Amino acid sequence: MQWNRAYVRASVVALMVIGVLFLHYFTFQDMRYYHAVFRMFFYVPLILGAFWFGMRGSLYVCFGVVALYAPYLFRNWNGLSVDKFDRLLEGVLFVVISLILGLLVEKERKKTQALLDAGSLAAVGKAVTEIAHDMKTPLMAIGGFVTQVARVLPEKDVSRKKLEIVVDETCRLEKMVKSMLEFGRPVKLEVSKIDLNKGAREVLGLVGGSAEKSGVTLRAELDPGLLLVTADHHKVNRVFMNLVTNAVQATKDGGDVWVKTLPEKGKVVFQVTDNGCGIQEEHKESVFHPFFTTKKSGTGLGLGIAKKIVEAHGGEISFRPNRDRGVTFTVKLPTKAIDHHQQTVKP
Repeated sequence: MQWNRAYVRASVVALMVIGVLFLHYFTFQDMRYYHAVFRMFFYVPLILGAFWFGMRGSLYVCFGVVALYAPYLFRNWNGLSVDKFDRLLEGVLFVVISLILGLLVEKERKKTQALLDAGSLAAVGKAVTEIAHDMKTPLMAIGGFVTQVARVLPEKDVSRKKLEIVVDETCRLEKMVKSMLEFGRPVKLEVSKIDLNKGAREVLGLVGGSAEKSGVTLRAELDPGLLLVTADHHKVNRVFMNLVTNAVQATKDGGDVWVKTLPEKGKVVFQVTDNGCGIQEEHKESVFHPFFTTKKSGTGLGLGIAKKIVEAHGGEISFRPNRDRGVTFTVKLPTKAIDHHQQTVKP
């Protein structure tokens, strides 16, 4: 359905361009006033192309019109004159307007999408919080009662083994509820000047044992000249821990996980690269969505919470597939102090 609508829109734009070109090519050259009006008609498909397809549509219409109108212009070229010079200036203006129009539409699209995402995320967060609150009390009660019953039974009793499984699963659900509550709440930051390299080393030390058991080698490239950033040390480390742990789990035996820090203009960058199975094309749009996961266990909230933490710092988190295999996650944090109404600044 979506493809059919795009096809119809593209056809409408193309037919408009062809129609205006038809008027030019099959109207006598000396009918200057008509041609002046016809040239203005080119802006109609340009505007539609930009609004329907963004910068890509604007550029396609622009270069299509220029390429198809140029033969008509040069066929009737009798030397440079005021009229011909005026047409050339119109052509330059047409290209400039196409670029500006495409940029404005793309900017407006991103702003609109950001507002939609924020609204959707807020609605999901509210629903998640309500569900988690309703689940929290009965889960604690179940866990407490089952634990008490299990302690009374002999150690070799089969029923005790089953109850221990219930306790373990209840604990897992309680952790899930905790994550759900955290996802639904606004991020509160306690910021101070921190060294991302230090945080990266701490995370590598914590994940090193599990990586070694999985046969994965952790490799670090930490820029020694990295600037300090104003951020919440524990929450930033949590983001790093999530990314590195995910990378280790995605990497098979004998694989490598690279952790890098590097400077960028006005920002510091933290990258985690693995050579695992990567992210399938149909999952790319859902990576940061709440409750999305391809793992057998897990809440699917890890990357969603990581995204909230990074954006609360005024930063951005993204990912890209590697050339050979695996994926690279990138976190960018501003070096300037953040201006956030929920932050608490530590001395």
